[in-house]
Amino acid sequence: MRKKREYRDLASVFLRLAMAPPRLAENLAQGCPNASDDKGHRVVVGTIVDCNQMFFLTDELSPHAYVLTNIARVKTLLGRRVRITGALQSPHVLTVETVDELH
Repeated sequence: MRKKREYRDLASVFLRLAMAPPRLAENLAQGCPNASDDKGHRVVVGTIVDCNQMFFLTDELSPHAYVLTNIARVKTLLGRRVRITGALQSPHVLTVETVDELH
């Protein structure tokens, strides 16, 4: 039961991050080595994690995590190291466009 509560708490934190004001996210992202272009696309290398049927990508190069949308492409790679290219819907919400598993 305790583990389930911890997952809910973690999901709550991620949702608050997803709703963070863009200015705050820009300040946190300065110096982040993952690539981004001026159209809101980003390439992130990290690990896919699941919390109550919500999928997240934990960025291995920074303390950032992204809530993933368009998850049909990532479900089979749960727990694996991947490179995801996607469009930022908000500072912490990434719509998956391509997924490459890294070894």
